[in-house]
Amino acid sequence: MLRSLFKARVDLLRDFVEQRGFDGILLSRCDNFSWFTFGARNHITLNTEVGTAHVFVNQESVYIFTNNIERKRIEKEEMDEEISSQVEFGEYLWSKNMADVLKPFISGKKIVSDTGMLGTVDLKAQIDLLRYAMSDFELKTYQDLGAACDEVLNRKMKELKPDMTELEVHGIVYSSLAKEGIEPIFVMVSGEESANLYRHNLPRNVRLGKKVFVSICARKRGLVVSATRSVLFEKDQALIDQHKQNCYIDAVAISNSKVGVKLSTVFEQIKKAYAEVGKPYEWMLHHQGGLAGYNAREIIANELTDYELRVGNVVAWNPTITGTKSEDTVALTQDGVKIISYYEKSDWPCVEFKMNGMLIRRPDLLVVRRG
Repeated sequence: MLRSLFKARVDLLRDFVEQRGFDGILLSRCDNFSWFTFGARNHITLNTEVGTAHVFVNQESVYIFTNNIERKRIEKEEMDEEISSQVEFGEYLWSKNMADVLKPFISGKKIVSDTGMLGTVDLKAQIDLLRYAMSDFELKTYQDLGAACDEVLNRKMKELKPDMTELEVHGIVYSSLAKEGIEPIFVMVSGEESANLYRHNLPRNVRLGKKVFVSICARKRGLVVSATRSVLFEKDQALIDQHKQNCYIDAVAISNSKVGVKLSTVFEQIKKAYAEVGKPYEWMLHHQGGLAGYNAREIIANELTDYELRVGNVVAWNPTITGTKSEDTVALTQDGVKIISYYEKSDWPCVEFKMNGMLIRRPDLLVVRRG
């Protein structure tokens, strides 16, 4: 099956090139490399956008160019044999200039790319659109990743204590995800103080206090799951009520994420939901999320976002009210909306909302009393 999916992806790139009058396409960005190869990684460090292996496709061949340091690992560890057998590897000595290696393939030709490197034409924005709708194969990978992330958060969040520091919790969650072969590209820990100070709190050496929420962006096979879970160490009815308001806004976003609906339309519904719970200006303090996939957010939605949702898209909304947050990753499938990072059998308690003909389950605030 993967071989036929890969062939379709090659044909998609060839059509893209031909329709625009180019001779070939060069993909170097990590997100596009993973998309094209159904999950292979061309990065070394987690913070790079452009990797050490490059896809080159023309009407005759499919190449992967990489240096002699990375060739064997990428072919044997990163790529499925059904795909690696369909490409030609162009291996070069690590000390060589890649421009010299690619010169015979791009010199005198019209080549499009996702970076504009080596004199190619940068059509990144148009290329990005190709990867936004997932195949069933990718959605299955996404679903497995979402379940694994939910399980890690369920297990580790219940072990937290109010005298732990945010840095300690960051290490616990990071290592627990890494043990599952998941790359934690973002782990945010917001204790009692931080949750009221910063929307993007990078973990600090401060105690959690009476509450904490942890947000993750976790990657495997190139795909990124976003999720947030919240714990309260002593009962606070006002905070419990606010969390439910926050979940309501999230449920509105999820229930309005339907095929054929523009992201800007969902965004307007989110703004209305904030007003409905008596928090009309909180949306201004943080972005609300949007389209997800091979990046934590492929598109961040606002009033002008023209992208129209389609089958295979994945969204991750993250509404916040100062001190609380609700977030999960959601797939738009042939059968409707599916929350892939908070599946129906999750052990985490839920709050339910019926809207737009759907039952939307959101993770509740978990009260964990410590003696």
